[in-house]
Amino acid sequence: MRERAQNIRRHWLRNGIAVVLLAIGVAFFVGWWMVRRSLPKTHGVIAITELKAPVSVDRDRWGVPYIQAQSLRDLATAQGYVTAQDRLWQMDTLRRAAAGELSEIFGPVEAAEALDRENRRLGMRAAAEDGAQRMDAETRLITEGYAAGVNRYIEEHRGRLPLEFTLLGYEPRPWTPVDTFLISAYMWKTLTTTWRAKINRAKLTDIVGPDRARDLFVTDSPLDHFIVGAGPAAAGAAPVAAPGIRRHAPTPTNPVTAPTSQLDPLDLQLWESASRILRLFDEESAHISGSNNFVVSGAHTATGKPLLANDTHLGLDVPDIWYMVHLKAPEWNVQGFALPGVPLVIIGHNQRIAWGFTNSNADVQDVYQETFDARDPTRYLDHGKWVQGQVRPEVIHVKGEVDQTENVVVTRHGPIVARDTDEQRGYALRWTLTEPGGMDFGYPKLGHAQNWNEFLDVMRLVHGPGQNTVYADVDGNIGWIIAAQIPIRGTETGGVPVPGDSSDYDWKGYIPFDELPKVLNPPEGIIATANARTVGPKYKYYISDRWAAPYRTDRMYQLLAGRTDLTVADCNAIQTDIVSEPDLFLAQELARASKERQPSEPHAREVLSRLARWDGRATSNSLDTSLVEYTRHALMRNLLTPFVGESNVPYDLWEPENHYGEVWWRDGIFLENVLHERPKAWLPEGYKDYDDLLIASADEAIGQIQGETGSKDAGMWIWGRVHPIEIDHPMGRSGILQRILSLGPVRGFGTVDTVDAIGHQHGPAMRSVADLSNFDNSLMEITTGESGQYGSAHYQDQFPEWLAGRGITAAFSDEAAGRGRVEHLDLVPAGGGAGTN
Repeated sequence: MRERAQNIRRHWLRNGIAVVLLAIGVAFFVGWWMVRRSLPKTHGVIAITELKAPVSVDRDRWGVPYIQAQSLRDLATAQGYVTAQDRLWQMDTLRRAAAGELSEIFGPVEAAEALDRENRRLGMRAAAEDGAQRMDAETRLITEGYAAGVNRYIEEHRGRLPLEFTLLGYEPRPWTPVDTFLISAYMWKTLTTTWRAKINRAKLTDIVGPDRARDLFVTDSPLDHFIVGAGPAAAGAAPVAAPGIRRHAPTPTNPVTAPTSQLDPLDLQLWESASRILRLFDEESAHISGSNNFVVSGAHTATGKPLLANDTHLGLDVPDIWYMVHLKAPEWNVQGFALPGVPLVIIGHNQRIAWGFTNSNADVQDVYQETFDARDPTRYLDHGKWVQGQVRPEVIHVKGEVDQTENVVVTRHGPIVARDTDEQRGYALRWTLTEPGGMDFGYPKLGHAQNWNEFLDVMRLVHGPGQNTVYADVDGNIGWIIAAQIPIRGTETGGVPVPGDSSDYDWKGYIPFDELPKVLNPPEGIIATANARTVGPKYKYYISDRWAAPYRTDRMYQLLAGRTDLTVADCNAIQTDIVSEPDLFLAQELARASKERQPSEPHAREVLSRLARWDGRATSNSLDTSLVEYTRHALMRNLLTPFVGESNVPYDLWEPENHYGEVWWRDGIFLENVLHERPKAWLPEGYKDYDDLLIASADEAIGQIQGETGSKDAGMWIWGRVHPIEIDHPMGRSGILQRILSLGPVRGFGTVDTVDAIGHQHGPAMRSVADLSNFDNSLMEITTGESGQYGSAHYQDQFPEWLAGRGITAAFSDEAAGRGRVEHLDLVPAGGGAGTN
């Protein structure tokens, strides 16, 4: 009897194991099928109805497409099709984010709703529609051709779209030229948003007073490298504080809090996806960590021809924001980086010229403080009279819920983006993007220019966002320009909201193109920019007072100056340089202070004893970097808390991952000024002197590191451990999807002030070096890989190269590109006997 019972148990156990294994096998097969079914066809032949003639698509070992067509229209169509093969879901979410349509796919998620409401208030879709309506015939041909290629791919792949569409349970609507302008609007917002900064700056000024505010928001630094305008200030060029502001709105927040209802694991993943998209799209504009570019003349290079380098620093995400491509058609031969959803190439080179960008921080937004009627929140005061504001209803579709309506109030200055709690004071935004004709299609047309004059002709078309654009050509010329519609203000704003009841702060037009900052062939043969101040006080117009700290720019000039033998490899090494100038300065201050005061923490004493010999390199194994960086934040906290008050600031100014982007880009200059001058006015009570303050901050830093790492072992405190790099897919924030779709964490290196400015989730989204003596020697890479589809060999294959900073050679000539070809796809007009995929 016992033996029979044992046999039954064994039988059920075997059957149970078999069922579990079968379930695992079925789950694995279903997962494999869901991933594999959407991967694109990259070799063979595909028929595309919209083509007029055959197009060839060669891909190299990194999956970078080389598209050759017989007309510009066919080139754009093929690019749209090929980009959709790799990046369709990314394209769809970017246009939805810009248009305020995330709730339509994510449902009643607070984060998605907040972003939808904000972008509806800003009027980004209306700006995109205006841009599409005004485009010229060539732009229409390009954007419509691109849309046709995207739509052909969507139609062919109904039912087997990328994994994200399946998980969210929807299909994309057809692509239109408006969507291309929406992607451009995404970058505009990322690179030009300052309205929160102005409200926050005004609030902080109210708290600390105008004298301390002048110290905090310092604009001048001896490390700045002016490209134009060096010398005494031009009349009217310097910003002045705006009078008449009595109250300020509470800081607009981005609510990213979990819904109160219970969520199953998949719903939780989807909620976190919406939260991530909010951070991806919105906070990028507030926490830009920096971009770099430089160009040197042949006098500084081994070949006698210019070299041009560029690395744009943005939020790091899977997939990367950039898509590499080589495009060739009659009168077009351009290679570089495209935005998914936008035709042609934004950054790159053709056979004669190369160009690259960093954000110039040109101020193209003003915030106007409007007074509203207590009885009617749509009526506001204009020149002493009550006038009726426009009310623009914005209907937001919410998946699984009733539609929501955002009634946007618009004054003569623009939409109300924030209000005081009593609703009687609102803040209207005027932004060059949303001005009539504000959007353009200029940057992609740079690929057609053949020399400096043609380059400038294209830049005349650019309305923004204003970029430090560096230029080089095969004839040996180098140049730079900030091209954008930059307002001429009747009265400067001082970087804060201004009264809206008068005309004193109205714009008086835009800086004429011929008077925009530019230079060709400067005598020193070097131009470098890194979001810092490039325009000196002698320049006649106001550009901005919101510059990044000058450390990256200064470091690049140090590494370039005096060189006559620069190579592509040298430029790549400069791009990946991790010496932190402000940390090196602070290390020396700490070393000097430690001779007068000894920290109480033994580990602090040990590290401080060798700081005088530290080279300032923020390597992943550096304990020095950890101590100095954490001391910096403790020092800022100790300096500012007595005067600012932790509960009064709109956010924590001194947290290591807050880079002060919303109000304070030049915190490092403020700190250096204080430590150089050591004014009594800034020394907090309870400290004997600044040496005492420095050493006490170092002790606090060690305590914070111990608390965060949970270890007293100094080996656990190295910079790479406390400063990891994480690159997330929007739907891979936690759990199994994070392990599958995202990258990291890996040990980090660099700081926000090194040339290779890398944070937890931001850094160089691309790197390139153009060799004007031989474009086949040029380097190009992105952070992750060409494909946004998990399961593709090119989903993250560039990440090891990017992480190591090795650079990837980008063949350009037909001969070199042919040698690198690993896949070949023919796109042919319908009726050519081809199949589809």
